[in-house]
Amino acid sequence: MLPKTITPSGVLMEIAYLIASFALGGGFCYGLWFIYTRKDITVSARQGMNPEGLRYGSRAPGFGSAKKEIDRKLAIVENRRRRQEAISSRLALEDAERQAREQLEQTRAQQELERQRIAEEARAAALEEARLANEAAQKVRDEEDEARRREQEEARLAAERELRRQEDLLAAEEARLAEIADAQQQQIASNNANSKAIKELQARLEREGAKSSDVQVSLMWNNYNDLDLHIVCPSGERIHGGNKLSACGGELDVDANVRAETRKPVENVFWPEGTAPGGQYHVYVHYYKKHKKRRSKDPTKFQVMVSNGGDTTEYSAELSAGDPIMQVCSFSVSTKEEREQIKRELESELAALKTRFESADLDGSAMLSVEELAEATGMSVEDAEVIHKQADKDGDGEVSLDEYLEAIANLPSAPDLDSLSTNEG
Repeated sequence: MLPKTITPSGVLMEIAYLIASFALGGGFCYGLWFIYTRKDITVSARQGMNPEGLRYGSRAPGFGSAKKEIDRKLAIVENRRRRQEAISSRLALEDAERQAREQLEQTRAQQELERQRIAEEARAAALEEARLANEAAQKVRDEEDEARRREQEEARLAAERELRRQEDLLAAEEARLAEIADAQQQQIASNNANSKAIKELQARLEREGAKSSDVQVSLMWNNYNDLDLHIVCPSGERIHGGNKLSACGGELDVDANVRAETRKPVENVFWPEGTAPGGQYHVYVHYYKKHKKRRSKDPTKFQVMVSNGGDTTEYSAELSAGDPIMQVCSFSVSTKEEREQIKRELESELAALKTRFESADLDGSAMLSVEELAEATGMSVEDAEVIHKQADKDGDGEVSLDEYLEAIANLPSAPDLDSLSTNEG
């Protein structure tokens, strides 16, 4: 083992350690000496000495009293700390409550604002919905108005087209018929209607439920072929199977043999009593179709009856398949004022005739002999005898005013056309 080398610095450190040890030991010894040499301190050497064992001779509190004082002050400090903590807790609680109230108020304010916002949005949505509904309703109304305007315009244009078509058709027909008018008129026999033809016509009209009036045009023939009655009104409008109801009130209420249905067909056009407008009317017959039926031979004979203000006129002619439309006749209807005047005149004449009958009725029986009838009517005895014989249906030798009026209404002025009503075609 090598010997330890001693350096100067090591020597100095050893010396410093020794000096420090002597200084500490001397200080400790001095302290003990000082304690034991003080006269105001007594030391109790009893076992278990407590902090109160050291007392000062001046009866001043010792170490235990200092501890109690320290503990008391510490307790005061602790109490102050606890009060401060309580105050801080209460302040914190109050601050928390305040913050909670502020938060609640803020939440309520936000909720109120949200409610107001939602209510405002709902009002805005309702107003927008109402606006859209009004716009939709207005759009619907506008569309309906536009549709009505279109319908009215289409109806007006259709009426204008129909009127132009009627005028063109009438003009073309009149131009064509003007060339053959003379020939056609030679085929038409115009005369007052005979009683048997009228009865046959009335039977057919009753069978079809046709209507009668003061202005009426009827067509009848005797096979299965389809003839059409055409009437051109004073306004230029044409009544036929394609236009059964005219603007002036005329109506085609019976249209026969569109299909081959009867061998005794009839067609009828009438105006309600007293409504036919005044002016010139033109009557045409059109051979529309030849049906393939037995005994439907051509030419087809037909008969037209025109009733105009109580006067009935009969026209007869014939047509074959392929013939052009035929103008049968024309007649003029008096205006409403003229018809009323005629009615008043007829009523006046009837009243005068009744007065003459009553004057000629010497026995007051309301029945007249031949001589009395001649006196009442102003005719000769020979003429009165003819009328009297026809009117005396019961053969008692006397006639009443009603029998006389019926007789003169049914007097034929042309041969009986019963052969036409029974023609097999």
